[in-house]
Amino acid sequence: MTKTISVTEAKNKLSAMLDWAVECGDEVVIESRGEPKAVIISYDDYEEFRTLKEEARRRAALRQLEALAEQIWARNSDLSEEQVEQLAEEITQETMQRMIKEGKVRFQT
Repeated sequence: MTKTISVTEAKNKLSAMLDWAVECGDEVVIESRGEPKAVIISYDDYEEFRTLKEEARRRAALRQLEALAEQIWARNSDLSEEQVEQLAEEITQETMQRMIKEGKVRFQT
């Protein structure tokens, strides 16, 4: 069950609140002047949160890329597949040359 405490109580009972979060697997909400400001959670819960947050960020990025791809295909629907492949190759080569020049890519000989 989530506990809610004041900042003052959190200062006075930090160790107990940390133990509560770890042992009970519950959150401790810290309020300042009646407004929630922070939450104490176990490190395992924090890692799970970070993983979920990263997955959500990646899903959002993928949706943006898919929408962009649809826009590009719609704008270039008059190009043949050969023309598309040629443009992709040119862009790839230009990008590789720029990255080599900037020292971001190096080839071993």
